[in-house]
Amino acid sequence: MRTIMDLNLIQTFLVVADLQSYTKAAEHLQLTQPAVSASMKRLEQQVGNKQLFVKKGRGITLTSTAYQLVPQFQQAINIIESAVLEEKVFEVYCSESILHKIKSLNGAVLHESPPEKCFLFEQLRRQEMDLIVDTVTTKDPAFVIEEAYQEPAVVICRGKHPRIQGSLTKQEFYNETHCLFSGRWQNATGFEQLAKEAMQERKTGVVTCSLAGMAMNVALHDYLGLMSKSFATKWSKSLDLQIIECPIDIYEIPYKLIYHKRDTHNPAHMKLREHIKMQINNFNSVPLAL
Repeated sequence: MRTIMDLNLIQTFLVVADLQSYTKAAEHLQLTQPAVSASMKRLEQQVGNKQLFVKKGRGITLTSTAYQLVPQFQQAINIIESAVLEEKVFEVYCSESILHKIKSLNGAVLHESPPEKCFLFEQLRRQEMDLIVDTVTTKDPAFVIEEAYQEPAVVICRGKHPRIQGSLTKQEFYNETHCLFSGRWQNATGFEQLAKEAMQERKTGVVTCSLAGMAMNVALHDYLGLMSKSFATKWSKSLDLQIIECPIDIYEIPYKLIYHKRDTHNPAHMKLREHIKMQINNFNSVPLAL
């Protein structure tokens, strides 16, 4: 008689494979560690008495059999979930600097990414969100990172700035007072991550937790700000902002689509990713008139 595969064992296996730890998997599933270990022993019996995990240091790693089973089991889970869910609404977290490029998405809710992005990956792992559109990155093999879009970072200042009109030297850049963005990733600011050269310390007038706040403060004071060109262009007319090429040698801002590997072949998720990439690459940024 053909053995019926226990779906609970498959789901437990995928969590263990993702976290590569019985202890962490038990915490995630709200089970005991012995219960998780016993489940993996039963699954090994059901797949032909083949070992799925081996010890590696203080943790565990997947055997070749386990690596082969992960995509097959994940695809099976996706098919089952698609069958029982009428329509999944995806939760998408997007960087503020590019959020204006994305129009409403069918079957998805857009959230602005928080300035502190350290919790985003754990939320992806726990399925509290489905997709990140941002500049952050990770080497964690549980996640897939797709290059999506690049654009320059520019300097902004108010139209009637008393010292800056149309151009900016490196010395002028450091002489002026700046409005800084509070967001950090891996203990570095966005400017520090983009810079190709050694930077000097900037004079700080105000620190804001949003680019919108930066644009408003720059419009009202003699500050300089650094932000994505498309975001600056969007608000340049309404707030009377100058957009000036950055005199510091910096890379373009690299935006990425980041998601858990369990969604790699999910048809609805694939469609969502392609739709977002199409929107942000075909967007024509024009000044907004209020």
